[in-house]
Amino acid sequence: MTISTAWTPLQLGDVQLAHRVVLAPLTRNRGTPSTEYPGTYLPNELMTEYYTQRATPGGLLITEALPVSQRASGVPGIPALFTPEQPALWRPLVTSVHGAGGLIFAQLWHQGRTTHSGLAHAVPESASAVALNGEFAWAGFEARPFEVPHAMDADDIARVQDEFVRCARAAREVGFDGVEIHAGNGYLFDQFHHSNINKRTDAYGGSLEARCTFTLETVRKLMAAIGAGRLGVRLTPFGLFNQAEGEQRVEQWTYLCAELAKLGVAYVHLIEPRFDEFKSAAEKAASLSSLSLAPSLAPFRAALGSTPLVSAGGHTPTSLHATLDGGAADAVAFGRYFIANPDLVDRLRTGDRLYKWDRSRFYGPFDDNELGYTVHKAQKWAVEADAAQAQLAD
Repeated sequence: MTISTAWTPLQLGDVQLAHRVVLAPLTRNRGTPSTEYPGTYLPNELMTEYYTQRATPGGLLITEALPVSQRASGVPGIPALFTPEQPALWRPLVTSVHGAGGLIFAQLWHQGRTTHSGLAHAVPESASAVALNGEFAWAGFEARPFEVPHAMDADDIARVQDEFVRCARAAREVGFDGVEIHAGNGYLFDQFHHSNINKRTDAYGGSLEARCTFTLETVRKLMAAIGAGRLGVRLTPFGLFNQAEGEQRVEQWTYLCAELAKLGVAYVHLIEPRFDEFKSAAEKAASLSSLSLAPSLAPFRAALGSTPLVSAGGHTPTSLHATLDGGAADAVAFGRYFIANPDLVDRLRTGDRLYKWDRSRFYGPFDDNELGYTVHKAQKWAVEADAAQAQLAD
């Protein structure tokens, strides 16, 4: 009997997985408000239960995106590692995941121009002073126009890189197995990547190579702090979220992947071209076609060489095995299916049916934070076509 690649071991830098099904990073907004540091949020027992439910022996969990400063986000309910009180409160969660045999990486994040001073208590910052079109809105926060961000100077860049390093060190000190930086989805690193946002003419802009400099510099600093074998990088070469509409996508992200491979990072985490926050898979394909983009991760896979590739975005039980057995990626990350099926790994292994998610419970905070998080009521069975729906509009 042939064993699917999904159930074989995988070495990611200094970490060995027993299987190749990964929990994708998922913003859930269930953190507890801090009374000592207003506007910041803490991990809690409910979050410990949530991650432990999804832990399996030798399985990798990647946390929700954790801002590296208050200016980096400010969105309600998102825990982090940057205040004096936050790091120690992650230790019980990490210990619980380890007790279940699991591994856990902390994803570090900076929203850049996509947040608002009304929450972050500082003017947003970005590669250039180019604002998003439209309004910023969040539950409990009155919608208002996006602000023109502060164009980061050399001192700002160094400060943000130091914030990532401090949070990475804090993560390792409390037991996280590694760190992933979120360098996609139109957030800060991606704002440097995209030519429609990055209008710089210095060392951080003007060419596809220069637009990658901020990311690569930060990766080098993180490697020096925690080791290359404990560091992953998430990228979205075909992402359109947050008005990331840059040119030279295949050329630029091929270059970026090749440079990350040279640095020896533990893995690179790529979002499949079909996935989009607001478009279905069919609508996303049409958008990429209109941009004359061939929707494939193959060029980046080739550029990475032996560096492991984690694929995420719109996966199903069928695509899990096709992707891994066909060699298109080394591991597959699931998000929405993991939300609705805490025992997803076992269900995928046995072929049991999967439950569908309830999108209305994705993003808290709620008065009943446990519903749709650790407790699931009146669930419906999923069908494979569900995975082709947009993340935020299904």
